[in-house]
Amino acid sequence: METSDVYTELLVRLKDPTSERLRRIWQKLVTPEEGQLLLQLPAQPAELAQKAGMDEEAAQRILQEFMERGLVIRTSKGLYCLPHDMTQLHDANLASADKWIDNELLDLWVDYRDNEWAKKMAGGLGDSYVQLLKVFPAFKAMERSPDFGELLPEENVRELIKGTDPIAVVPCTCRRSIRKCDLLLDACLHFNRGAEYAIDRGAGRRITEEEAIAIFDQSEEEGLIHTWATGAERRLTAICNCCRDCCDIFAIGIEIGSVEQILQKTRFRAKLDQNLCIGCEECVDRCFFGAIEMKEYPSSKEPKATIDEGKCFGCGLCAIVCDPEAITMRLVQT
Repeated sequence: METSDVYTELLVRLKDPTSERLRRIWQKLVTPEEGQLLLQLPAQPAELAQKAGMDEEAAQRILQEFMERGLVIRTSKGLYCLPHDMTQLHDANLASADKWIDNELLDLWVDYRDNEWAKKMAGGLGDSYVQLLKVFPAFKAMERSPDFGELLPEENVRELIKGTDPIAVVPCTCRRSIRKCDLLLDACLHFNRGAEYAIDRGAGRRITEEEAIAIFDQSEEEGLIHTWATGAERRLTAICNCCRDCCDIFAIGIEIGSVEQILQKTRFRAKLDQNLCIGCEECVDRCFFGAIEMKEYPSSKEPKATIDEGKCFGCGLCAIVCDPEAITMRLVQT
C-alpha cells in the first residue's frame, strides 16, 4: 500500500476520510510502516505476528508501545484495536506520558480543534439534544445546602468512587493541548478498567481514594466543574474536571451557544438570599454560563447579585465562594 493510501485508510477508520488536519496528525504520530501495522488491527499479538511476518514477542512489544502512545486500545480480552473515532484517539493520545508528546503535536491538535472540530459541533447538532456530558454539583456547595440529604449517591462524587479499584489520575487532555489557562492539569480521574488501562500504558498515576477526593476538592476551589459522559452510570471509568477555556466539548458549547444541547444539568439550582448578599461579585466571576449578574435595587446602596435560574446548570461553583452564604443549592427536580 502506498504511503498516501495508508494515511487515507487510517482516516477512514476514524470516520473522517477528508480531514487534511487529521491526516497531518496521523503523519506526525506514525510512520507509514507503523500505519501498515495499525491497519492490521484488531488483532491479538499472535495474530499480528502472523499477518505482519514478525515473531510474537516483537508484535507484543510494538503493540505495547502503540498503547503507550495512545494509538490503540486494548480490550479486556487482550484484543488491540484502533480508536473508533477521532475523539477516542484525541483523548488516548493526549493523555500519554510526556515522552510521547511535544509542542508540534499539541499545536496540530489545536489546529484541528479550532478549524474543524468546533465547526462540526456548531453545524452538526441542529435541533437534536445529544447531551454528551453530565454535570455533578460541587460537594463543598452541597455541604452548605439545606437539601444536602436529597443528594443521590450517583450525584455525589465522593460516594460514587467508593469501592472503585484501581483509581488513577491523568493529565486533562484539553488543557494539555489548548493551554489557555493555568488551572489544575492532573485532574482527570479514571476508575476500574479505565484506570487499569491508564496505568498499564504509563499515562496514569495510581492514587488512593483520599487523593482522588483531594483532587475533587482542589478542582472545586479552582473553579472546575465535575463532569462525566452521559450513559456511563453502569460502568464508572472516568470523571473529568472541566474549565471554561479549554474543554473541547464544554468550552466550545459555551462559545457557539449550544451548551444546553451538550451538558445535562443537575437537579439543583443556585438560589440567592438578597438580604445576605454583600455585592462582592465573586459569584459572577465563577459562573461559566452567564447566569449571575449584578443589579441595582432601590433598597440597597450597592448592586447585588441576581440569578437567572433558567441559565443555571447547578454546578455549585458560585456557592463555594459566597462567604456570607447568600447562595445555596436547592433541589428543583425530584
